[in-house]
Amino acid sequence: MLEVLLTVGTDTDSRSITIEEYRTTFGRGSDSAFQFDDQGLSRLNSTIYRDGNRVWIVDENSTNGTLVNGTPAASAGTPLRDGDTIKIGNSTSLAVSIKDPAKAQPAAVSSVTASSVPQDRQFGILPIALIGFAALVILASVGLIGIVVFGGEKQKVIIDDDPIIADGGTTKPSSSSTPVSGKTPKPGESSTPEELPKTEVSTPTLPPGKKYAELTDAEKRDYVADKAMKVAQIIGNNASDKIPPDALSKIKADVDAYASRTRVKPFTGDRCRVGDNLQATYERASKNAPFILKAFNATGTDPRIGLYLAMIESEHCPCLQSGTGPLGMFQFTQATGRLHGLETKPGASPSNPDERCEPEPAARAAASYMKSLTGRFGTGPSSVPLAIGSYNSGEGGLSSNLVKALSSGQGLPRDFWTLIANGEKLSKQFQAENFKYVPKFFAAAIIGENPQDFGLNLQPLSTYSK
Repeated sequence: MLEVLLTVGTDTDSRSITIEEYRTTFGRGSDSAFQFDDQGLSRLNSTIYRDGNRVWIVDENSTNGTLVNGTPAASAGTPLRDGDTIKIGNSTSLAVSIKDPAKAQPAAVSSVTASSVPQDRQFGILPIALIGFAALVILASVGLIGIVVFGGEKQKVIIDDDPIIADGGTTKPSSSSTPVSGKTPKPGESSTPEELPKTEVSTPTLPPGKKYAELTDAEKRDYVADKAMKVAQIIGNNASDKIPPDALSKIKADVDAYASRTRVKPFTGDRCRVGDNLQATYERASKNAPFILKAFNATGTDPRIGLYLAMIESEHCPCLQSGTGPLGMFQFTQATGRLHGLETKPGASPSNPDERCEPEPAARAAASYMKSLTGRFGTGPSSVPLAIGSYNSGEGGLSSNLVKALSSGQGLPRDFWTLIANGEKLSKQFQAENFKYVPKFFAAAIIGENPQDFGLNLQPLSTYSK
């Protein structure tokens, strides 16, 4: 494990700080983990994240910024390396030391042989070794007898996610894009994968024999309100405040737009594009689901966030490129992709791809990025939509717009819906893009977790773990 140490140099302070936590904050206020007496600092000025062998710093929309070797920290974060210098406030500098103890030269170890043991102690070595060997033989025999006597039933052991029968037989592994249960659930039957939090797949609320397209507009709105609340509870640790009517209207509009694509003729050819037939789009997502679930579960982030981020970013096209340059299924810029472990190169494109176009590494990078965002905004029911919204705008852009929204009135909650309610006070870019982003995420999740309600021949995306 890396040893990350900061040496502080200020006019009045000199100390060393060991960075051990995933998230460590710096500033002038009491809400920062480490505080410095520097009037040029904001109350919460900067945050250092560490995840495995990666360490990076993010400026928290501070007044005077965060400089790494004289350059402002990027909105998505700037990687830290051994020897870097961080400058914050008026006079606070932090010298970065990052060492890997595993690469340190091991001290010479003298070999101990029988000839090097004093003559009067050599006698004890052989008997002790024989006694130890005999004890191992006895323990192994007892274990074997226990298996024979008590092992009447075949015991299942899970190795690499495949059930292995202890007597040497194996169960047939599930094929790709098959729900985790190994069978296709009957309509209405839950098939929640073991890896996911034990949140039940929402039960149908449609009138008997009806699909979403057959509902009245009022029935559609009630349906969307019910399902949107379930999505909010899934990503918000089983709790959520009521979603405001304006936000529900935006979510419903996106659900209707997706649903209309059941009538679109499927695209032909190898090119993957946004706007394909809805069945074809979600089938493609079901094939990507297993490694997305694995990547997000590995970081402790709800994997359904990853499934529907990929849906609204690229509709699960592995090497889609936007007009502004981001590339791949999760639409990483070159800098953000590199920050989260991807090998990127200048000028990459679908015809000249880099690792952003490789779905499995890209999923791991997206899981890492979302972990850092939820580390910044929180994992509560009001905070996760903020983290999702910031995936699109960059943390800095969302933070500044959130400050504007919260300063527009008294007692406003710190959540994404507050931003929507105060949209006229925010930037044009935020109104044009981010207002659409989170409602579209909810719409994609409503359909993906209830596909049969929309006439799709699929199970909930979150159940495809193999």
